[in-house]
Amino acid sequence: LFSDLQYFPIPLSENEGIPDVVFEDGWGDERTYGGERKHEGCDIMGTERERGFYPVVSMGDGVVERVGWLEKGGWRIGIRMVSGAYIYYAHLYGYSRQWKEGDRVKAGELLGFMGDTGYSTVEGTTGNFPVHLHLGIYLKTDHYEEMSVNPYWILEYIKKKRIKAMY
Repeated sequence: LFSDLQYFPIPLSENEGIPDVVFEDGWGDERTYGGERKHEGCDIMGTERERGFYPVVSMGDGVVERVGWLEKGGWRIGIRMVSGAYIYYAHLYGYSRQWKEGDRVKAGELLGFMGDTGYSTVEGTTGNFPVHLHLGIYLKTDHYEEMSVNPYWILEYIKKKRIKAMY
């Protein structure tokens, strides 16, 4: 997994005065929308700016496995890394282009923009929670088809590897 990951998913702005994103370890926290469950990701918060402001890039090379609307995840894209890990980017406000399953993605490629979509059966719903990127990481194991792993420590490890962008 670590050999696949090349970049933190939110570029660092080259414009002075743009507030940086923040994240904390929320993996395993309780969630209630759609039934009681555990949070299977880490939320990178971009609440200092409006939806669609912060760009989201691919953390590594891979192939788009899932894309489109999910009730809980809103506009999302899931990428299967070379090593087999599945990286799930959710609550996007929009995509950088019309992605489709099977598209190849390069590390650092623009996927879309941070948003607040989801928590609704109505496609395109926004505003049910603060602007953020939900990042999930899933690994195949001998005991489970896919198992969620805590992305927090991976994000801590990779946060120094950021693309710089003008936004």
